[in-house]
Amino acid sequence: MSYRYLRKTPFYGIAIAHHPYMARTTVAIPVWGDQVSTVFDFARNLILVDIGASGETGRTEIALAGPPVMRAARLAQNGAGVLICGAISRPLAQMVAAHGIEIIPFVRGSVQEVLEAYLAGGLRGPRFLLPGFRPVAWWVPRGGRRFRGGR
Repeated sequence: MSYRYLRKTPFYGIAIAHHPYMARTTVAIPVWGDQVSTVFDFARNLILVDIGASGETGRTEIALAGPPVMRAARLAQNGAGVLICGAISRPLAQMVAAHGIEIIPFVRGSVQEVLEAYLAGGLRGPRFLLPGFRPVAWWVPRGGRRFRGGR
């Protein structure tokens, strides 16, 4: 499987792939109702979407339970190649990545909109960015200025 863009996220140091054109894969999305769950670590349900060359070929919803190690193993057992999620803890992200699963974190929105954007290669826009998350480059003070007691 080849990816058009591959970069490292500064927060976790994990490869994040953008898949505008892809071969057969399974995308895992933790859900709360019809929305992407805000924190993967505490999600109770997961949708597995099989994607082929012509688009979505099947969809299954499974229950998630147990410690983080079991969540990562459950993703691998179900053949997930990509995890699209909201926030994810660093230890769990490392466990998921160790199973060879690509992670696209800090995503919000309805499952259908997120999936359509993923298939179109436009998932990294501000519309799908989880509130409160800012890339690391934005956290660095500009020009060395910092808060100095109101001056």
